[in-house]
Amino acid sequence: MNPPSWPTAEGRLSGSVDLDGREMLMLSSNDYLGLAGDDRVVAGAHEALDRYGAGIGLNPSIALTRVHRELADELSAFLGCESVLLFNSCSAANGATLQTLADTPDSLILSDEYNHASIVDGCRLARGRTKVYRHDDPDSLQGVVEGVPGTGRKLVITDGVFSMEGSIARLAELRSVADGVGATLIVDESHAVGVVGRTGRGSVEHHEADADTLRTGTFSKAFGAGLGGFLAGPREIVDEVTARGRSFIFTSPMPAATAGAALAALRIIRDDLSRLGHLAENVARFRAGMAETGWDLLDSRGPIVPVMLGDDERAHRVATTLRGLGVFTASFAYPVVPRGSARIRVQLSAAHTDDDIDTAIEAFAQAAQIESNYRS
Repeated sequence: MNPPSWPTAEGRLSGSVDLDGREMLMLSSNDYLGLAGDDRVVAGAHEALDRYGAGIGLNPSIALTRVHRELADELSAFLGCESVLLFNSCSAANGATLQTLADTPDSLILSDEYNHASIVDGCRLARGRTKVYRHDDPDSLQGVVEGVPGTGRKLVITDGVFSMEGSIARLAELRSVADGVGATLIVDESHAVGVVGRTGRGSVEHHEADADTLRTGTFSKAFGAGLGGFLAGPREIVDEVTARGRSFIFTSPMPAATAGAALAALRIIRDDLSRLGHLAENVARFRAGMAETGWDLLDSRGPIVPVMLGDDERAHRVATTLRGLGVFTASFAYPVVPRGSARIRVQLSAAHTDDDIDTAIEAFAQAAQIESNYRS
């Protein structure tokens, strides 16, 4: 069997990237704030690498480096919560949290139907039952939980920003239902922290929710650190996951170099809101320009802008056309998204210039004309 084929990137990621020797405008990156190639973030990784080496050779439950501790402490202060536990990925954080908190047969997890695959996998590995409620629908959540008897622990888990929709979860209404049935609300902030909220503290800040809401997240997106994840929230719950979370105890931590990069990025996000403001301007400029191209956009509020194509083949064809025009995008079809809702997911970045945004809009306009000729 031949190995999989994918484009090969050269050099640091920014608003554009060298793919297979061709400079492409990048519209499919999680690097929302343009920090992945920032000199200060790279320097943070170098400093930790030089000090601690490539790996510490210990499980995180045994010992971690000072840079890991600084990252956990400063992230806790940034999010306004009591405690932070670091993981090597948000997938590991979701798995450990769900398996630990829903570890008896009478426990119940209530999960949004559009939640990330790592949440779905965590639900499957937990000993408790899982029931799925309609996407971002508090009434559906209420109906589902009322239809399931039991006295065990209850969890409600949702993405803060849904990765394929770009929409922000209705946390206030979901929290109201959760509180009413004695459930713990868990929010995956992977696509929200650093990007959503007045100061980039995520969907919890956006909705002015309790800052000590139980949250998971990643350093691989807005932080630009490549990998790493976290659980943040009340100390009692975080301590419980620390003591019994299998994907925390029985695996390696994120490398010190990654923690150093994430710490440098966190300080930039905390101290300089200009990137967040520029990202918002880019989103507004792109949406305004795309209104003239004829493409159907989902009504999202952040840097994830889904362009709806419907048909799987059409989505792949349009993405291929855009790449031919020098704009790198990715199409998504079933089973990643529901049948009949294939799309191109545009992901904008603070690294994009006004010219980049205008180039992207023009490419979509040309792709619309090419598609019109094809379909006729």
